[in-house]
Formats: sequence, C-alpha cells, structure tokens
Amino acid sequence: MSNNGQNNGLAMIFAFFTGFLAGAVISLLYAPNPGKDTRKKIRDSSVEAKNRTVELAHQASESAKENVQNLVEQGRENVQDLVTQGKERLHDASEQVKGAVDTGRRVSSEVRTKIASSLPGIGGTQEDGEEATEDA
Repeated sequence: MSNNGQNNGLAMIFAFFTGFLAGAVISLLYAPNPGKDTRKKIRDSSVEAKNRTVELAHQASESAKENVQNLVEQGRENVQDLVTQGKERLHDASEQVKGAVDTGRRVSSEVRTKIASSLPGIGGTQEDGEEATEDA
C-alpha cells in the first residue's frame, strides 16, 4: 500500500512538470509576436514605467518642498505673533508695576505725613502757639 502512495506522488509531480513544459512550448509556438518584438515591447514598457516613476517622484518631491515651505512660513508667523503678544503683555505688566509703584509711593508719603503730623515736636500740632502760627 505504501508503495502505491509513493507512486501516486511521483506520478502527480511528473504530470505537473509535463503540463508545465507543454504549456511553455505551446505558448512559444502561438505567441502573437516574434521574440524580438516582445523584448522590445517589454523594454519600452519598462522605460515608460521608469519615466512615470521618476515623474511621480519629482512631483512628490515638489509637493513635499511646498508643504515644508508653507509649514516654515506658518511657524514664522506664529513665532512673530507670540513675540508681539509677549511684548504687549510685558508692556502691560510694566505699566501695572509702574502704577503700583506710584500708588505705593503716594500711600507711603501720605502715611509718613500722617505719622509726622501725629508725633509731637516733628511738624504736627505744637503746644507752643508761636511755632504753630508761624507754619500757618
């Protein structure tokens, strides 16, 4: 029995190769063009495919360059906007600090004046009427 299984496998392989060779011979006999023309068509097709590939690669390269240039320009504009906003915020903050410093000076001056006027002998109400009238 095992002998029959081996014979069937070899027969199948032999039939496959026989069919392959028969198909190859028949295709060569019935080819519409001679080998020279077929090789020329294959060569022309490969040159055309190469040219299309080069053209598509060139177009893709140009498109990528344009996209990169657009991204760089947008990045520059965004950076300029951020710098402008930063300058505006810095100016606003410096104005607020100046206002706070002025307010602090004014309040400090008022407090000093009030303290000075409340202390006897420094510049406020004196017990001597003469000096008080001289200041008035």
